[in-house]
Amino acid sequence: MNAIQSFKKNPMLLLLTSCTLIILSVLWKSFPVLIFIAFSPLFALLDYSWRTKPASQLVLISSVLAACLYFLPVWGIVVNGLFMGLIMVALFAAYTIMQNVTEKRFNKLALVILVMGMEYIVLKFVIHKKPFFIADILQQKTTWVRWTAYTGYLGISLWIMLTNVLFYQAFIRSEKINLLLFILFILTIALPIVYSFNLTDNGVTKDEVIHLYSGDYEDLNNAYSRNGELISRTGGWVSILILIFTLVRAQTKKVAR
Repeated sequence: MNAIQSFKKNPMLLLLTSCTLIILSVLWKSFPVLIFIAFSPLFALLDYSWRTKPASQLVLISSVLAACLYFLPVWGIVVNGLFMGLIMVALFAAYTIMQNVTEKRFNKLALVILVMGMEYIVLKFVIHKKPFFIADILQQKTTWVRWTAYTGYLGISLWIMLTNVLFYQAFIRSEKINLLLFILFILTIALPIVYSFNLTDNGVTKDEVIHLYSGDYEDLNNAYSRNGELISRTGGWVSILILIFTLVRAQTKKVAR
């Protein structure tokens, strides 16, 4: 138990664990289940006080390393990997600043929403570059994600991030394993897969996403062509509300001084 607590309090171990899990998830394409816990150590890094300079630097460095290790092995394109890495850095940095401004009123679900908003912005404005999304890690497991016909392709990203939040809450944040959250974590992985196996329609592919958001509608005549990326689009709008709340809170604190 002491070893586990030491692990939770060691930033470098958290960083290395997350990077290792992400790499294994990318390489083990036939059964990438590790991605459901791979981001949870990075969530733990965000718990370190932003006021401590080394901790702030560590959060940014870990974001860069995780993002680059995550994106580069798949495409092998340095520019694209660094671009997505910088976006992840900006996202994590923004979250730490928002936590300070709002006096830690946002939890990790807010970060998940920001990730979804970020992916939607990339989808809308950088789709011609064929960017990498978190959802791409599971793109070969088509039998697991047939429900993307209703949620959109980036619904997979939300699924992955939510399971990571639950794992973080159940194992890393808590001093003892939270059994209820652990059960919820297992169900959050299993139920969508079971539901997918019971669907007959095919899910949305990455190619269909690129076609739709590149303006090519000819080959798309289904619910997806009408609804688009419902999950990530909603995340984008909610992200705007989060940013507005942060700005209002910052202005209120400034006036109070």
